[in-house]
Amino acid sequence: MFIKKLFVLICSSLISFVVYAQDQTIVNETNKVVDSFFQCDNQFFKQLAISKDTFGQYADLATVDNFAYIVVDSVEYNNKNKVIFKKPLEYKGLNIVGYQNIFIPTPLSGQFYYWGFILDNKSQDVKQSLTNINWLNFNEKIYFANPKIYDRKSKNQTWLDNPYSIDMVIPKPGTVEKSLYLEPITDNQSRIICSIQGDIDKKILYSVRPDMKPIDKEYEAKRKKRIEDYNRLKQKENQEKLNSQQEKDINQKLIITNSKNGDKL
Repeated sequence: MFIKKLFVLICSSLISFVVYAQDQTIVNETNKVVDSFFQCDNQFFKQLAISKDTFGQYADLATVDNFAYIVVDSVEYNNKNKVIFKKPLEYKGLNIVGYQNIFIPTPLSGQFYYWGFILDNKSQDVKQSLTNINWLNFNEKIYFANPKIYDRKSKNQTWLDNPYSIDMVIPKPGTVEKSLYLEPITDNQSRIICSIQGDIDKKILYSVRPDMKPIDKEYEAKRKKRIEDYNRLKQKENQEKLNSQQEKDINQKLIITNSKNGDKL
């Protein structure tokens, strides 16, 4: 009886150890993904591809070349640019519950791209948990870290530290800026997000955001279809107007002809 109980105890311990080991593997993989995100560069999308089987338990992923990215319905519209995870992702005592991918084009101030995580934690709690990041005050509510600038006109084609990153000041023409931000969404929810903004060409964009290449292709295809649909609609409307006018002209000629014939009688 004792041996049987001992055998059951050993088996239970082994099962618990296996489950613990599996859980630790998942934690290690997801931690690598989130760690890579804080660099605000393509390493995040590379790590997502490496850990896609594990991270796929939390969100739907798409892959392109050696990169992967978290899928949202649309980067253009506020009600479609975020996705809530299938289950919360725990990271250093924080609860990551979603992902957001935002694109804002402007006619005069350049382009603005934002991507990052939604957390069920206050921004102050996030700041205190991520002590390895040198957070600075961006304004009264928002923190930022690791600001960089890229001058497209400079011979030194590299990202440099940007000591002049200031709230409400847009990048000057010919330059691109990127940074990490932490901001509140509600009293108990916050967002930690990367930004690349300014005078961005596709080469720079895709070097930082390889996920935008397939998204751009989809966006361009949709834009082309909207233009084609609009042109077809206008062509149809113009044809209907032409037909209507021709019918009016014919009716008018008939009235005039009948009127003249009536006068002869």
